Amino acid sequence: MSERLGILGAGKLGTAVARLAVDAGREVLISDARDDPMVELVVSTIAAGSRLVPADEMFQGSDIVLLAIPYSHLGQVDLGALEHAVLIDATNPWLEVDGADPPESPLRGRRGLRVVRTLNHLAYEDLIAYAEPKGAPFRTAVAVASDDLAARRAVAALVDDLGFDPVEVDGRSAWMLESNGPFFGRRLAREEMSALISASRRADRLTW
Repeated sequence: MSERLGILGAGKLGTAVARLAVDAGREVLISDARDDPMVELVVSTIAAGSRLVPADEMFQGSDIVLLAIPYSHLGQVDLGALEHAVLIDATNPWLEVDGADPPESPLRGRRGLRVVRTLNHLAYEDLIAYAEPKGAPFRTAVAVASDDLAARRAVAALVDDLGFDPVEVDGRSAWMLESNGPFFGRRLAREEMSALISASRRADRLTW
């Protein structure tokens, strides 16, 4: 697996992850749909060392692509251009203003996509604040959820490089990363996160 990371979205999450990835020695390509000269300034300042490129160049040149865009923009992404890559879904579906549930993600059930759910249960500022080198005495855990074992392991290696202890879970447990799940917004060590996963699985067995 190449070390090159692609990031769609040069907002707060995208530039935060880019900064950590560059610091870890990864090559980073960023693309952003906004036609705004400030985007280039933001990328060169906050994520110095990464490259701002057109979306098609980023898609074609990246083995792992992070979707760091609003959930409501997922329908605008050319998903067909991403079938060669491991896709990180870091979007969060928030309730609409009128209280209606958000529409179902176009990523769900899409054949040919290798989707991994991660980097959505901590805020971007927490990612910057909590990142620690390997071997640090207290490292924050980040869950990595997917049923695609090879894709999950590739993303877990990236999470480790970014400065966090990856905790791999299958797709069935991806709900734990969501806004109503036990990981969301909490700083947990690997042992604490693993204990919550074990407790959830025991509870699942008791309901059958």
